[in-house]
Amino acid sequence: MPDTISAPRDAMLVCANGHVITDRLRARPDLRRARCDRCGAATVDCCRTCGHELPGAITVAGYETVGSYPAPLTCLVCGSAFPWVQTKRPVGEDAIDRLDPLLRRLPRVARELARQRTPLAFRDDRDLDDLVRALLPVAFDDVRPEARTPRYSRTTRTALYLADEGVVVVTHLVRPGVTEPDLAARWEEDVAEYTARGRALVVFVYDPERRLPDPERLEATWSREDHGPEVYCVIAT
Repeated sequence: MPDTISAPRDAMLVCANGHVITDRLRARPDLRRARCDRCGAATVDCCRTCGHELPGAITVAGYETVGSYPAPLTCLVCGSAFPWVQTKRPVGEDAIDRLDPLLRRLPRVARELARQRTPLAFRDDRDLDDLVRALLPVAFDDVRPEARTPRYSRTTRTALYLADEGVVVVTHLVRPGVTEPDLAARWEEDVAEYTARGRALVVFVYDPERRLPDPERLEATWSREDHGPEVYCVIAT
């Protein structure tokens, strides 16, 4: 077995937001970037306080590195915190800042699409799932659909997991027969399902016919930040 404890380390290139560009910078200098290709932030390969190189993958002759090391939180030499630690925000906060305007503009997108040659019709919740799934890559890099069959649905639904942000987006369409108590019961099941996994949750409710009498009150009721993973509700009409 190779002695990985005493093995030399390659160098790491990280952006100011903590995205690892490569942990094999010396072996792969062609991967050097001035800016992150995910968020556009400037990249660093050493501590800005003492100049010590960021340690990367362990290099052992005859072995190929699998995976990558996470970005360190502090410098191993001087102990200074790196920029991605100092600017780190609560889980889901940045994602919700980007999700909120995107979801609130979905009705405008739906109306524009309805003017095209192929009319856009929301027959059920799955049609809404499809449209939200198509819009999320505008603001998020890693969107992972997760099939589920909640108790309130007779068919398989799709939750959308924003992997980099640790946030799940679930959607609900208000149509004839779907009442406020129905949505409240759905909300309870969604919260129990996803916050138990430690994920922040965004519940998106689309009410194209404005059947809900007081959406602002419901948004406040169905959002929480006081305990456990954050839950945020957006109701768009």
